[in-house]
Amino acid sequence: LKVHVHTDDPGTALAIGTRAGAIENVEIADMHRQTKARERRLLAAVPDPLPAAVEVVAVVTGSGNRRLFESLGATQIVEGGQTMNPSAAELVAAVDATDAPEAIVLPNNANIRLAAEQAASLAKRPTRVVATTSMQAGLAALVAFNPVRSAEENATAMAEAAARVATGAVTTASRDVQLNGRAVGAGEYVGLLEDEPVTGGAEFEPVARALLERLLAEPREVVTLLTGEDEPDLSELLAELERANPEVEIEVHEGGQQNYPLLVSAE
Repeated sequence: LKVHVHTDDPGTALAIGTRAGAIENVEIADMHRQTKARERRLLAAVPDPLPAAVEVVAVVTGSGNRRLFESLGATQIVEGGQTMNPSAAELVAAVDATDAPEAIVLPNNANIRLAAEQAASLAKRPTRVVATTSMQAGLAALVAFNPVRSAEENATAMAEAAARVATGAVTTASRDVQLNGRAVGAGEYVGLLEDEPVTGGAEFEPVARALLERLLAEPREVVTLLTGEDEPDLSELLAELERANPEVEIEVHEGGQQNYPLLVSAE
């Protein structure tokens, strides 16, 4: 009778065997050592990843948004946004902190584009600017990023990806305004479609609903929602969205940005 036993205590196994009868041709192997040796052989056979040809510097606000950008490949994050524009010097420092031969800058705001272009001209390494005007567009651009391609190839692919996304936001009015013949008071909510005000009101949910309806007036496959620092309750709105648009994939992330309770993108 041949017996094969896995145990951390071979002495006990042998004692049990000798009580049952005579045993011979005993072999004891350290399976832990064999497993580790096999893992080392397998890892040695895996080729080293190709070195990055280009790295991405992104201007981002909100801790959740920062994590999203880093997860998609951005290696240098500069804090900034609509009310806090980083200087060209800050962007140069971020580009110079990268290790790859080339760099790409995502300004993620129209007001930061000029500083990004100045930084690109002053940086130590060749740098391209993909002129994203929102974090939503920046995330869409990063989906097309491939670190082993050149900055020029990446810039083209990323700009095309950013151009395919429609963006919206809900913010609060800084002063009293007239919007489509309706008075919107300072502190009330305003819905922006591609940075243009299209709806407003005293309550968050109706404004967000009207904005999403505008975004979904065209066929879409994916809608992404980035909630702000003062995270709104989206449960009812999400339920309505899913019922009305069962074919659309809806993603919700905690962005953590200030001044914008909700950022939206649709593709």
